[in-house]
Amino acid sequence: MKNHFSIKPLPHIHFGTGSIKNLVKVAKGYGKKTLLLTGANSFVSSEHWQHLKKQFADHAIDYSLEHVHSEPSPAVIDKIVSRYIDASIDCVTAIGGGAVLDAGKAVSAMLVTGESVKLFLEGVGAKTPDGRKIPFIAIPTTSGTGSETTSNAVITEIGENGFKKSLRHDNYIPDIAIIDPELTLACPPGVTISCSLDAFSQLVESYLSTKSSFYSEDLAYGAIRRIAPSLIPVCRQEGTLDDRSSMSYGAMISGITLSNAGLGVIHGLASTIGGRYNIPHGVVCGSLMATANELTLRKLRKSGCDSTALKKYSRLGRLFSTYKGKSQDYYQDSFIEFLHMITVELKVPLLSEYGLKGNDICDIAKMSGCKNNPVQLDQEEMESLLQQRIA
Repeated sequence: MKNHFSIKPLPHIHFGTGSIKNLVKVAKGYGKKTLLLTGANSFVSSEHWQHLKKQFADHAIDYSLEHVHSEPSPAVIDKIVSRYIDASIDCVTAIGGGAVLDAGKAVSAMLVTGESVKLFLEGVGAKTPDGRKIPFIAIPTTSGTGSETTSNAVITEIGENGFKKSLRHDNYIPDIAIIDPELTLACPPGVTISCSLDAFSQLVESYLSTKSSFYSEDLAYGAIRRIAPSLIPVCRQEGTLDDRSSMSYGAMISGITLSNAGLGVIHGLASTIGGRYNIPHGVVCGSLMATANELTLRKLRKSGCDSTALKKYSRLGRLFSTYKGKSQDYYQDSFIEFLHMITVELKVPLLSEYGLKGNDICDIAKMSGCKNNPVQLDQEEMESLLQQRIA
């Protein structure tokens, strides 16, 4: 555990049911010309959109609407930017899932540079972002990526030489984040499960991270404790609005903790897989979570090199166990059993259902990082992890 740390910047956060009503007021503070990005259809088909359009009209705010139908590619970002580069946009607002928020984040930056976003992606382009952007407001309609509190936008190009890379600068953190749990009620069941497991995996990985600090650990553990009773009811579509609020809070915090502590092997693999296959990010994370943590715990026990990580696994197990006064080993195993249980209970798909084949495993393992994981996994172990999620 480290007691020396720095804290990345945060947006001005408006959290709570009905908080989307704050949008017009904060958007108007930047000017009267807004570029609005949403997903395919769900938000614009909702009553929230009808109310919002009326508010825009009442306050004489001129808006342009763009739809982001999937994880944003460089081509999608560049196309949107080309349409509005000379439109004198005062503010960019993104309302949707993590993909929409990432798109909005990238558009707000590229509207200033006027260049292709691909030139600025980590590990892809040769240029370094300078941090300039048009004011950006992030409004999540899912409880997943935590993009509303991160300073990076994940951009994806799918294919044999595809990638899933970040446009990153501390200044790219949203200026305003409006988190209204009521917006997540319309989320389809499959998306709810995928996003919930993404947020859960981010909290667990950042809590266990070798880069964690007092700050990130307290935030991550507190959020896991808060979502523990709500995770399964929400994924079963049985959760209350309070449960949805807990998940929205957990997703928001996961963005903060991943920014400050980093993530582990699950997201290292998810980044590589996401660049090659059209698999929802949360599905990859949910599919790998039980096997990755089981392998990590097994190697930690065998090496005996990190008692702090083992204690953390015990603390996690206590959150999901009904039994008191058991041993540390019992609670560690209990946490892994819980992860396997929800994988089955929530019918998390195998990766092979999306086209990932056994002969792809070696390359994926070679290209994937294990940074910040409590213990380093070798090539063979990474391949074994993936093999367990192939039919």
